[in-house]
Amino acid sequence: MKSVLKLVAIFVALILVIGCGGKGKIVRDRPTIMLTQAQFVQKTDEEGKTGPVPGAAKLILMYATDGEWKSEVLEDPESNVFHKALYFEPEVGPPGIVTIGANAAALKIWRLQDGKCHASTLWKTTFGGKENRLRDIEIADVTGDGSPDLVIATHDQGVVAVVEQKEGRFEARELCRETETFVHEIEVGDVDGDGVVEIFATPSAPNKLDGSIQPGEILMFKYDGENFKQKVVEEFPTRHVKEVLCYDFEKSGRPVLFAALEGEELGGKKAGSGKTKIKMYRFTGGEITSEDIVELPGGLCRFLTGGDLDGDGKPEILASTYKNGIWMLKYQDGKWGKKLIDAESSGFEHATLIADLDGDGLKEIYVAADGQKAVRKYHFDGSGFQREEILKLEGNYITFNIMPGPPVKAEGVS
Repeated sequence: MKSVLKLVAIFVALILVIGCGGKGKIVRDRPTIMLTQAQFVQKTDEEGKTGPVPGAAKLILMYATDGEWKSEVLEDPESNVFHKALYFEPEVGPPGIVTIGANAAALKIWRLQDGKCHASTLWKTTFGGKENRLRDIEIADVTGDGSPDLVIATHDQGVVAVVEQKEGRFEARELCRETETFVHEIEVGDVDGDGVVEIFATPSAPNKLDGSIQPGEILMFKYDGENFKQKVVEEFPTRHVKEVLCYDFEKSGRPVLFAALEGEELGGKKAGSGKTKIKMYRFTGGEITSEDIVELPGGLCRFLTGGDLDGDGKPEILASTYKNGIWMLKYQDGKWGKKLIDAESSGFEHATLIADLDGDGLKEIYVAADGQKAVRKYHFDGSGFQREEILKLEGNYITFNIMPGPPVKAEGVS
């Protein structure tokens, strides 16, 4: 089923040319960065009381122009939040931007046609609980058939789903289900080096911010040729995990798993207090080993991202906390260390992206700093990280994710 949905500021195919330091020109006709948000609008109820209520799901498309950034907004009134957007090339049909929504829980692909943005629904469902949310998504071939699958975390019945492509159709397979359970995060990677991509998910009890315990666990799913086998990586009786990252920080060709454990006392007078623990897991010969690598101030850290942040050729990890800044985690001389990049950056999700989007061969950091109502860019100049505000954010909203747009078209690039 296809529908034409509301488009703010008219989504047009801009052709933007960026200078590329002698490497030729990169021509963009697609967004450079995509921000997914929930927005809140004022509404008066039947009793005459006015207050914020969820509005339409919101996608901000950012375009890098020559010396400035422009943005457009796409809204979908069928859902009240977009949790993530990804560029996707399906087996059948043209590529587009995939979004996951909540209330309604809809997986859609957006394409530009005749000057308008059209959405095709790939999967839409209800789970039987209070909420119907598609919370996270990763794209990878987890079934080994050579076709990319869409792996999705959901609220609030603990469903992890793999949406497979079947001759142009999309079919969902449930891997697990547990009542009153939020699955926060999906990560994928071949952590044991056997050629099969594993799935990691982070279910927990429903979100609590009153100081009571919210237990959770990390689950692993592995395809055996017919079914997905489930294994518990670790259980956490007094805390939970909202963020995991598969990342090859050793450049060995095999990633390990990193997890950010939220504080044990969240809510009430102690909201955001405590420490965030970052753990690392290795998978060798069927055995799982783990170690604590660093602690970060504050009880919330919901983004871990990997990349060479300082241009030294060595991979680092970027950790974004709620109110305690963004940090670089670096493995050096046989041990992990941490360095504060910016204390004046905050956000409930505090979404971050590491990518070379200006084509200079060095990776930049892009941060949705909701606390400062801005999207910021950081680049390392040899001595430190320089900050630049590239877009002001307005209104009452939460940014849930920041992702790169579709690949650029290159002309004259060697």
